[in-house]
Amino acid sequence: MKKITIWGAVLLLLAGCASLEQSNLDWIPIGPDFPPTKAKNVEILGSKADVTRPYGNLGLLRIKNLKPDRDVLKMGVEKGRRFVASKGADAMLIGQYNSAEDGATNPRVTLIIYAIKYVDDLTEEDEKAIEDFKVLGILNERSDS
Repeated sequence: MKKITIWGAVLLLLAGCASLEQSNLDWIPIGPDFPPTKAKNVEILGSKADVTRPYGNLGLLRIKNLKPDRDVLKMGVEKGRRFVASKGADAMLIGQYNSAEDGATNPRVTLIIYAIKYVDDLTEEDEKAIEDFKVLGILNERSDS
């Protein structure tokens, strides 16, 4: 009986993750990748007016084809938070597109997340990432790491 309970929990976990699989993510880089930050420290902002410090935009993350369900959307926000933290973001400005607004019979939501890096307190490592990005831009190359 214990084995069945464990397998049931594993299957439920996998089913929950299926709606947030990697293929639903679309990252459009705008700036350099910085050393990763901790996801729990990434601020979640709902409006550009909430951004009170000088910043740069690292990129745009879209998490597509989510069910318009509160729990699924919360999982999407947390997945986005972890993803932008891996790019070195300090905050994320979040919005959404809901296909129900266009009359879809099976509505889906796309989370639209701008990864923000505050620039008023950069470390030497951050400044090196900016300089490297400028050099790669001049050479018309980009690192995908």
